[in-house]
Amino acid sequence: MKLKIACGQFAPVSGDIARNAALMRSLAADAAGARACLLVLPELCLCGYPAPGEARSRAVRAEGPEIARLGDCAREKGIAMAFGFAESTPGGALHNSMAFIDSGGRLAAVYRKVHLWTTEKAWAEPGGSFDAFDALGQRLGMWACYDSRFPEAARRLARAGATLALVGSAWFGPAEEWELALRSRALDNGIFVAGAAALGSFGKAPFRGESLVVDPHGTVLARARRRKQGIITADYDFAAVEAFRSRLPLLADLRPDCYA
Repeated sequence: MKLKIACGQFAPVSGDIARNAALMRSLAADAAGARACLLVLPELCLCGYPAPGEARSRAVRAEGPEIARLGDCAREKGIAMAFGFAESTPGGALHNSMAFIDSGGRLAAVYRKVHLWTTEKAWAEPGGSFDAFDALGQRLGMWACYDSRFPEAARRLARAGATLALVGSAWFGPAEEWELALRSRALDNGIFVAGAAALGSFGKAPFRGESLVVDPHGTVLARARRRKQGIITADYDFAAVEAFRSRLPLLADLRPDCYA
């Protein structure tokens, strides 16, 4: 089964959810026009990357009107969307989260970032799991930014059956390390990885973009230009996953008894 997937990158306007949502809808229209069935957008793109004291005022409920309006966009354009937002839970906890909305506009999954970057620890509570879910006729998973540096994140999703990982990022580090991390996680597990990286900056630290789509061999199928807003597209092909795993049965040959 083949699916055309898109990654979008832009510079979120700090604290302006309405403006950012409008930019997200514009990129969704571009992706739908390119006949993609899925659009992946950056970490915390709905609110902009917050300083610790700003996070609570920018956080929204996963079931709230802001996410619902993006669900309306997904339904109107006929495209699924994965994107980052600051989540406020009913109990008052805050999380750095990723939402997945299906093409019918339904909130189908929420991932809460497990590995928190330095300033995020001052406002967000970490998530506790990497859970695969079914959408688009495939098994998918999500992670965010710093999670990319931990091989266990992708491995957990792959062992749960995921063959396509959706990654939102606001990457401070060298773009070369971002690429290496995504290519490694794909190759380690024989999966596709679609990573959307934010533009803009946080203080003096720039977000460079360079969104990527990577195949199970770790080959970059599509790459966005540094500091340029827009989308990239590439084909996800389940047959490529099957072929890779037939040649290299990495998951079947794991020896977890030796890794304790």
